[in-house]
Amino acid sequence: MKTSLDCIPCFLSQSLEASRMVSDDREVHEKVLKKVMNYLQNISFDFPPPFVSRKVHEIIRREVGSKDPYKTAKEKSNIVTRGYYEKLNKIVDESQDPFICSLKVAIAGNAIDFGTMNRIGIDEAIERVLNSELDSSTCERLRKDIERAESILYLADNAGETYFDKVLLAQLEGKEITYVVKANPIINDATVEDALLAGIDEHAEILAGDEGQESSAPAIILDYSSERFRKKFWDADVVIAKGQGNYEALSEVNRKIYFLLMAKCRLVAEDLGCEVGCPVIKLKGEGNDTLHSKR
Repeated sequence: MKTSLDCIPCFLSQSLEASRMVSDDREVHEKVLKKVMNYLQNISFDFPPPFVSRKVHEIIRREVGSKDPYKTAKEKSNIVTRGYYEKLNKIVDESQDPFICSLKVAIAGNAIDFGTMNRIGIDEAIERVLNSELDSSTCERLRKDIERAESILYLADNAGETYFDKVLLAQLEGKEITYVVKANPIINDATVEDALLAGIDEHAEILAGDEGQESSAPAIILDYSSERFRKKFWDADVVIAKGQGNYEALSEVNRKIYFLLMAKCRLVAEDLGCEVGCPVIKLKGEGNDTLHSKR
């Protein structure tokens, strides 16, 4: 997806929010906004929003003097969602179809997002998603692909959401799973530290997809990803990508990817053909009937 004019207010809202998380100084807030606005005047709208956001948050961190403005918010997300983990496992275990239920749980976790202006409460998201119907044909294609697969690449999204992902990962036992996070703090995206805290290593290898970069984007951008990640990305039998950022950055890439997300932005919802707030499973780049299409 390309960056839209409608993305600009969102970038500015994030800039103000992030600066207020670190400082009470109005002059600092004003300086951040002016620097970001100056940068946004010259951006190319041909790139996806996470590409632009990467630079926006570099500016924010530099101007407020913090490597991780969302650190406290992420810590709170991890604490709160950890409290849901056992309850969610029980819901899945008692469901008629644990695989489909675990997909819904993973999508519900995508409500935890400080990168959008439209936010949904966790309890509301869980209730809404568990009572919704996902596209059955796509769910069944994913089920069959997973049954045939040896390797699964799972692209994570946000801190706290990791506990919801863990519920789904438990349904993928017996597969070689790689769980991909960010190498550096960016908004409230999950890092290696967040994944380890949630115990993701009990089910998967944890990999920083952009390892070696000094700053991260709120998505995996192939141009900024590591060689190790790119090899896994193209070789994996199944790729599952969580969240809007990964959808924006990877939905036009020529390989088969299953996207799991809550549509929290009008532009993303329109691209997906759904309403804002809807839980979505979407298959892109499906090519032929093989597990995935190579480059």
